[in-house]
Amino acid sequence: MTDELTQATLATWAARDLPARLDVAAAAKLLGFTESDMQILMVVGKLRPLGDPAPNAPKWFAAVEMIHLAGDQDWLHKATKEVAKFWRNKRERQIKTVFGMHGKSFNATIAR
Repeated sequence: MTDELTQATLATWAARDLPARLDVAAAAKLLGFTESDMQILMVVGKLRPLGDPAPNAPKWFAAVEMIHLAGDQDWLHKATKEVAKFWRNKRERQIKTVFGMHGKSFNATIAR
């Protein structure tokens, strides 16, 4: 996002009297991810909540940072790949468990 666009976005944000902190649901909506995807992005280090919250505490994010990330195509690309990788690996683990394919490649089994 260019500096001019960032400034315009921040001016709009301030004019609407919106908060400086966003909860997980609001940040997810702004970035175009689900709330469960936000947890994945925090685990892989793509997002950092404000402060140092306990694992079971509510998470808050800086609105300015979320606006910046929403305009950063490179960050969105990498974050989307991380989320897709997580869900792909989870599906493969579930299939291996269901079919008892411990230690075998799922793709190699399908190719046979």
